This record gives sequence, C-alpha cells and structure tokens, in this order.
Amino acid sequence: MVRTMGGAYYNDFIENKFIAIGHNEFLLHTINNLDADYNKALNELRNQVIAQHNEIERPGHVANQILRFCRELAIGDVVVLPSGSSQLSICRITGDVFEDVEAENAIGHCPFMKRRPIEILNTTYRYSLSPKAQLMFNSRHPISDISNYAMFIDDMVSDYYNKDNETHIALKINTDNEVSASVFYNIQELFKITEDFCRENGIEGNSNEVSMKVQMESKGMLHFISHNKGFLAILGLGILFLNGGGLKIKCGDFNLDLSTDGIFRKFEEHMDRKVDRQIRLSIKESLDSLEIKTPEDYKKAVIELYKTQNQNRNNY
Repeated sequence: MVRTMGGAYYNDFIENKFIAIGHNEFLLHTINNLDADYNKALNELRNQVIAQHNEIERPGHVANQILRFCRELAIGDVVVLPSGSSQLSICRITGDVFEDVEAENAIGHCPFMKRRPIEILNTTYRYSLSPKAQLMFNSRHPISDISNYAMFIDDMVSDYYNKDNETHIALKINTDNEVSASVFYNIQELFKITEDFCRENGIEGNSNEVSMKVQMESKGMLHFISHNKGFLAILGLGILFLNGGGLKIKCGDFNLDLSTDGIFRKFEEHMDRKVDRQIRLSIKESLDSLEIKTPEDYKKAVIELYKTQNQNRNNY
C-alpha cells in the first residue's frame, strides 16, 4: 500500500499514472550510490537523514521508507492506493524508479520527485471489501506490506486467474440474506458432476485437488483454488451452464452458442444425459440464492478457448 497524503495526491497519482515518495533532498543518484547491501545502505541513509534533519525523531523509519520505495518495490508489484474518502485503486508498477526534477515546482500537483510508473487495474470502494481486508488500512506508514491480504486484492482485480501455479475462481456472494446449509450441499453436487465428466472424458482431476475458502460477512466470497487448472475450468463450465440455462454467452453484439464444438458440446451432452434435472435445478437455486453470477473473466477465457478451437478446426 502506498499512501496518498490523506488523499491529497490520489487524483494526481491516478490521472498521471505514477506513485511517489517525498524527501526530495535525497536525490535518486544518492540512493543509487548507497551500499548494495540493504542493511548497510539503510544505515548510510539514516545517517544522512540525521545530518540534514536533526528534528526528525525516527530517522531510521524515514530512511527505510525511501529505500523500500527505491529498492524493494519492483516492476509487476500490485499496489493499493487509498483516497481520502472511501475510494481506492489497485494498480501495478510498470517501470523502474525515476526522478522528475520539475515536480517540486508544479503548483497544485504532487511535488515528490522520486516516482514509479503504474497502470490502473481497478477502482473500487472500501465498503466492498470484507471486514478482514479492512484491517490493511490500519497501517499509517507511507509504504506498507499488505501481502497478507493478497487474495482479497487479487479478487478485486479478477475473478478467474492463475497465480503461483494455482488457478483461482472467485464467486461473489451478493445476497445479504441468511444462507441455508443445503446451499453448500448442492454446490458440492457440482463437484461430483465435474468429477464424473472428467472421468468419462479421460481428464485428470477430482474435488480433493480443490480447496475452498468462504467469506460470508455482509456480501461475501466463495473462492476455489486448485493446482489442477483443467478441473477447475470444467467446474466453472458447470456454473456457466447452470447460470445461463445452457452454454450461450453474449459476446459483444451477438450471442455465442458454445455447445456446437469440442469440449463444450461434450459437457452439454453430459449434463443432458447423465445429470438428473432436479439436481441441476437444486444447484441453480443455490447459486441464485447466493446471487452468484458466472465470473466475467471466466467467460472471457471460455470465449478465447472457443475461438482457438474454431481456428484449429479451420486450419485443419
């Protein structure tokens, strides 16, 4: 998390796609000339802070924040930027630290010269986060490590993704109503359907390879994680099938019928031949009671797979 001075520089960061840290008197070339060892560099910079600012009570803290910004943050890191209100943005660092020597004289804009370029991944609101994720805002440091909240942050960026050799499906629970225990029993039936389909089609995978995390405070999350991305993708296909009443997806200005090709057709045939209509209806009602929609990023992945299948067929 990179603070925005109580939101004062939030709009500047977002509009101009950068993050920054203060103490312009310590120029970037000074930081770069410190010892390569982090602890030695920290001690050197701490001494420089003391020499220039004997009024600062915690010179080591100031030195550490500057050094973390310049050395620890890296291209690809995800950064949360809180505004002065309830808004926040999730961003990704896209480049190395640089120095904007004109920043100090820019009226009405962030005067911090040491900067890193970013791209904006998503903008949302604090109240959309779970109570546990709210704890990340307790730290008041200019820069703080919020890796312990990574899953909550990732779920705000995407609802279907790969990370650290694991595939994630994040299903948003949008109901505020009480949830019956039978709901989770019915969802377990979806795992059995997926296992049967995989067994029938020679695909490796079973529900033991999937871990589930449930967060039910206010609007919550049903999160599936697996090293077997194929099994989890087919589980998602079941959600798509049941939520949409079939394998039809609206893609741009036209409707796409996935059931005409490859694995999609096999899945629809399996659901029609092997899965009792009442079981399908019970799972659908459970998804509806939680107000779970098919993940949008999963739909995009399915469309890409569909296009690839068609392209391969045409090439053949």
